[in-house]
Amino acid sequence: MFRRKMGRARVAVVTTLALVAGACRLLCQANLAFTSAAELPRASISPRPRGALDRTTPWRRQHLQPSPVARRALDAEGLASFVTFSVITGAPIPVGLGALFRRAEDVAARRVVPPPPEEPKPAFDLSTLWPFPAETPTATPAIQSDTKDTGEPRDLMWAFPSFAVFLEGVSETAPAGFPMWARWLCLATFWPGVVWYLYYKLVVEDDLRQYRGLGIGGSLVIIPFAIGLFLGVFGEFAYGSLEGGPLDNIYSTSFYGAFAWIYLNQWFLYNKVNQLFEEEGKPAPLDPYGLFVPGWNFVTGIRQIHFLAEYWARQRGEELPPDAFAELFPFAKKPTLTFFELATTPALWFNLGSLID
Repeated sequence: MFRRKMGRARVAVVTTLALVAGACRLLCQANLAFTSAAELPRASISPRPRGALDRTTPWRRQHLQPSPVARRALDAEGLASFVTFSVITGAPIPVGLGALFRRAEDVAARRVVPPPPEEPKPAFDLSTLWPFPAETPTATPAIQSDTKDTGEPRDLMWAFPSFAVFLEGVSETAPAGFPMWARWLCLATFWPGVVWYLYYKLVVEDDLRQYRGLGIGGSLVIIPFAIGLFLGVFGEFAYGSLEGGPLDNIYSTSFYGAFAWIYLNQWFLYNKVNQLFEEEGKPAPLDPYGLFVPGWNFVTGIRQIHFLAEYWARQRGEELPPDAFAELFPFAKKPTLTFFELATTPALWFNLGSLID
């Protein structure tokens, strides 16, 4: 059943990418016609002082009218800006965190106490003359965990695979079997990591829908967001479409609508995780209102990943493997947390002791 679920998730991702690729092709063709019509001789256009407005034309039409120097979609300047944005926004964070995780790993390895040396055996042992029957150890029955009705525990290292590139135990770090070249690709640029995180969102929503009957499923959550995000980014680099208001053009409307949609479903996700914990008699770990507070929304999102993984591990009768992120940033795994508590407890911000020998 789990393999069938993963197969459906992959089909949904491939379908999303195909839709995005088709939309990109159509937009490029439309842009060629747009720029061809926009390139008029400069002499035929009467210049207007910079900043002056044409009082006879509505503002919205002025804003949407192409200028004679309108950018071509994905020209050299746009591609250079796109690549620079992708690298600058993608590489520094995982590089910095990966270096910290490796330092913590090295310190933890040096703190491991070696086992005591074995005591030397006597040269002559009387027990060899009259051997006693060895006691048969009582076999402890193994705990059988039924994983058919539970989702896979996906911790923070699963959601952000680029964080593990510098670890010695990278092969043992989730997600299992994730190729090293793909981790480096997620580290080097922004978009592969975004695509993988969207895949994470898709499968955890599918797990909640399939195993607990909660939510609308990953495809309905992620595909509209992915399409709106792509349209907004494409429109910005091709036409500067995000420089106006949210309703100025189709690209801007799609972009802001996508984020409104994902914020709404993130709110539902936080409440679903709280519901799962409360059904077990445990306190709700997440603050759904943190979604609307800058900075606190990041903390709440990190905690959602950790506690949902912890829930599925507990349902399987397993222990959640050590998470390098949660070990270095204690706020991620504290059972309950308020904004005031985090702001007034520096020990929750960063585990400095894990980096010092």
